[in-house]
Order: sequence, then C-alpha cells, then structure tokens
Amino acid sequence: MRLTAGWRWNLPLVALALVALAIVFARHEDRGIEIEARSPLPGVDEIRVDVAGAVVRPGVVLASPGERVADVVARAGGPTAEADTTALNLSRHVVDEDHVVVPRRGERTALLDLNRAAQRQLEALPGIGRVLADAVIVARSQTAFTSTDELVERGVITARTYEAIRNLVTAR
Repeated sequence: MRLTAGWRWNLPLVALALVALAIVFARHEDRGIEIEARSPLPGVDEIRVDVAGAVVRPGVVLASPGERVADVVARAGGPTAEADTTALNLSRHVVDEDHVVVPRRGERTALLDLNRAAQRQLEALPGIGRVLADAVIVARSQTAFTSTDELVERGVITARTYEAIRNLVTAR
C-alpha cells in the first residue's frame, strides 16, 4: 500500500485529531449523579410561615428558604403531646406565607382527592372557582392525577393558586 502525497499532507491533521480525542476521553470523569441546587431568589434570606394547631408556640415563625415543614414545626416549639403529625408531609419545602396546621389526634381532616372530588367541593377550595374547578375536572378526565404537583405541571392552575391549596388536596 502506497501513501499518496495528499495522504502524507493530511497525516499531521489526522494525528492531531487523534490526540485531541485522546485528551477529551482522558479528561472524562464519571461524575455520578448530579443534583441541581436551586438557589432562593436573590436578596431573600428569610421567609415567614404561619404555624398553627397542636404546636407549643403557634404563630408566625422565621425560616430560611429551602427549609421544610419539620423545621418550622420545630421552630414553633415542636408538636404537643396530642398532635397528629402523620397528617403532615414533614419533608415538604415551605415557601413564604405558607400556613402549616398541625392537627390534634381525632381532628384530622381528610384531604380532597382531585380525581374524585365533585365540582362544588373543588369550588370550595381557596382560589378555585367554577372555571378552575371545570379545568381540574377536564384535566382528570383526560388523565388521572398521580400527584398534586401535576396541577401546575399540566397548566391547570397557577403556582400561586397551588400554594394556597396544596395542603388541602391529594391525588390517589
């Protein structure tokens, strides 16, 4: 096999390309699972959450962005002896102006199931009127909700409206 003059001229380019590929693959590191850290809004270093019900010191507590329901319940002195914390999602992140109610044993209110609720039940939710209740019913008739977050993900309601009802609804 003879090398032509054109091949000899391209040989340095081929060698350079191979060296570049070797460098790229040599620098490749397996980073494993990457986790996205979401930063709070610039300039927001504290939020206020109203904690009520069966806690030692009910009232408005200061929290940092990214904290969870468990953190704000602890800031309110923790649950009392008669508290039923199984009704809460203690791992949920809190946002400014959240209202967390720790029920007492026996007073736990059932969450409204988005997939089974009647129109009038949906309309009774804060910020949900006839139009949004209709939108929920249409959306669930197309595909049942598997999570309450889907209300926003599927464009049924706004994130602000969802924040007002997220502790009152479920998707079973």
